[in-house]
Amino acid sequence: MFRKASWDTVENLKKRGLKPIIGEEVVAYVLSNFGSITEIKEAFKHLGQEKTNYPDWENADTGIPTPIPMHYTFCDPSGKSVILEPVNNGAFKIYDGIGVMTNSPEYPWHLDNLRNYLHLTNHNLGHHQITDQLDIKQIESGSGLLGLPGDYTAPSRFVRGTFISKFLAPFHSDQGIPQLYNVFKSVMIPRGLEHLHEGEDKCDYSGYWAGYDVSGRSLYIQPEDCPTMTKFVLDPDTTSKITQPIQHDFKVLETKRQKAQA
Repeated sequence: MFRKASWDTVENLKKRGLKPIIGEEVVAYVLSNFGSITEIKEAFKHLGQEKTNYPDWENADTGIPTPIPMHYTFCDPSGKSVILEPVNNGAFKIYDGIGVMTNSPEYPWHLDNLRNYLHLTNHNLGHHQITDQLDIKQIESGSGLLGLPGDYTAPSRFVRGTFISKFLAPFHSDQGIPQLYNVFKSVMIPRGLEHLHEGEDKCDYSGYWAGYDVSGRSLYIQPEDCPTMTKFVLDPDTTSKITQPIQHDFKVLETKRQKAQA
């Protein structure tokens, strides 16, 4: 969630020359109306979030009331991305993205925070000869990433997501989804690590993972309770809402037992 999200009334938005949009419908609106990041950036200069309840979400009993405090990111096949943050009484601040996004604070803060991690690299440092008598040698491998934050706060997840995604070895396009998942594994929060209060059972966690194959127009979803993924192919001719189940059965490819050779 994005704690600094804001809204305004329809009347006020119109007085400010902004077209009202419901935050919970931003994703559907963008995907059904625009074909590039350039188009999105131009359109959202003239939009503002309308403060309203959203029954579909509230009926799902998620525990999160509406309007939901959110910000948004989109990317297109060219590799460009955009960040949309409704922080100005519903009006959006628009930023060019670096391919990584997380929760609060605002996006420029996360980019500025990367300056604290200039020392991180994807190669071993080997050793540090401090004096003639003191040569500090690395412990095994991975010394280039010493200091990479390992907690689950949004700023730390942004740093991990940035460096891990940018340090990936080159891969073929058909490996895009597995590699995307490999990056996200480092920031997904297991159930039980973030209880809202001491002594309370309720906790924050990653309820699901979703990855998009932009070129193949496909969506992959993996729920928190099962590592099996479900694939949905996005049909451009669809004109109504379609509900389909997500796989919750743990599936394993078992090999046949080989007979011992005499």
